[in-house]
Amino acid sequence: MECKNCHTSLHPDYGYCPSCGAKVIRDRLTLKSVTQDLVYLVFNLDNTLFKTFRHLFTQPELVITGYISGTRKKHMSPFSYFAIAITLVGILFFVLRNVYHIDLTPGNITSNGKTPNMDYIFDYQSIITYLIVPMYALMTWFLFFDKKKMNFTEHLVANAYITGQVSMVQVIVCLPLFGLTNLRYDLFTWIFLLLTVTYQFYVFKKIYQIGFWSAFLRGFIYLILFTILMLVIGTLILFVSLATGRVSLEDFRA
Repeated sequence: MECKNCHTSLHPDYGYCPSCGAKVIRDRLTLKSVTQDLVYLVFNLDNTLFKTFRHLFTQPELVITGYISGTRKKHMSPFSYFAIAITLVGILFFVLRNVYHIDLTPGNITSNGKTPNMDYIFDYQSIITYLIVPMYALMTWFLFFDKKKMNFTEHLVANAYITGQVSMVQVIVCLPLFGLTNLRYDLFTWIFLLLTVTYQFYVFKKIYQIGFWSAFLRGFIYLILFTILMLVIGTLILFVSLATGRVSLEDFRA
């Protein structure tokens, strides 16, 4: 017999190909076998997804610097982890909007008693996040430029892991929180933002092995830069919304 992937000759007792590492498949594909593979992949306690999630809290510097230095099997890659997290956040926003019926973009009430509906922005949440993570990396790279330990691409890796981690936490927290309470989403967003930046610079503190006040100062500057970035992005989104007819100036009149 031979490997179906690389066509290397195999001994009948082999479970995996010694050349390419692919699993030797002897039986036909069935619904049962697919289900078993899926259950093992997702719920296996040694799965790299759960290991990565756990270690990004307990030893984030080892996960990130390990991947950068070439350790690629112990934990999930940053971009796979990030992609899974952003997909889950997309599902979360669908539940918040269509199941919990929560207004995700509350604003000032106009004279007609209504607010402009900007919830459609969350239809493009994943695209926006993919575009904004390089900006996070640029800001952290700039703030730690004096240390010269990580380049921009390595900061991109770190921020992909960090964004993936906080996105996972957001899903875990929001599903029960907004299902059981009447907490305003905008209030939660500001609280979660502060916790996110705190975690982000906790991770960089461990990576760069700097003191508390150095990390605090960089985190404070980052928060200012982040606020400016959000204002710029918000202005661009508003411009696009007006240009495409999603909203009109009448919607904002008091």
